[in-house]
Amino acid sequence: MRFITTLTLALVITLSLLTVSSHAKNYFPLTPSQKHFTAIIVQLKTFRSVEWESPVSMWVQVPSSQRSRAQELANTIEDRARDALKQAFCVHIYVKKGESLARSCVY
Repeated sequence: MRFITTLTLALVITLSLLTVSSHAKNYFPLTPSQKHFTAIIVQLKTFRSVEWESPVSMWVQVPSSQRSRAQELANTIEDRARDALKQAFCVHIYVKKGESLARSCVY
């Protein structure tokens, strides 16, 4: 019985460490300006969600009704973020995850 308990505990610890390490390698801290700009974008009714996929790649989800305005929205965000973030990055507008409708970049 003691062997089974020890084996189960070792298995649980191993799995929890694997889960934490798999999430940690995709994590990067946002700069204060990225956090602030993201909070502003999230508050606008036009956008559903804002995620940073990397330090230089911002993905913004819009409702399907805004699909035709995707490039306009990307350009607007890029224009506003140019001074706010003062960094190179690209904004991607999407409706479904992984399907970029429009992209605008600051270099």
